[in-house]
Amino acid sequence: MLIKRLLNYFVIIAVLFFLGYFLHSYIIETNDLSHPFSLLHIYLFQAIATLIICGSFEILATFSKRFAEQLGFIYLATMVGKIGLFCLVFNNILFSDIILTKPDSLSLLIPIFIYLFYEVIVITKILNRNA
Repeated sequence: MLIKRLLNYFVIIAVLFFLGYFLHSYIIETNDLSHPFSLLHIYLFQAIATLIICGSFEILATFSKRFAEQLGFIYLATMVGKIGLFCLVFNNILFSDIILTKPDSLSLLIPIFIYLFYEVIVITKILNRNA
């Protein structure tokens, strides 16, 4: 059952990646926009981080009853860590002299919110299953 859920997370995250990235890239190209960063890297970071978070929480909920009750609080700490890691990995974009336009900023935020929304759905299902 655990393997089935982990595989399900992988498939959904992969679909979110391909649909989100290619649709986002298509919209950027049709509007003749360019960004000072790689949209692919942003989507890859978010997809990999979400897969790690969802998989870890599923494993924690399955094998550790002690942590299963605290998953909501652990998720909040994980979000802070994910934001910190994102800032560390993409510091050349976030903390440079480059002025980000509104489309640039929006293109950074769209993948973050897509995967954040999915993470919240998964964590909520895990918490409700363990309640």
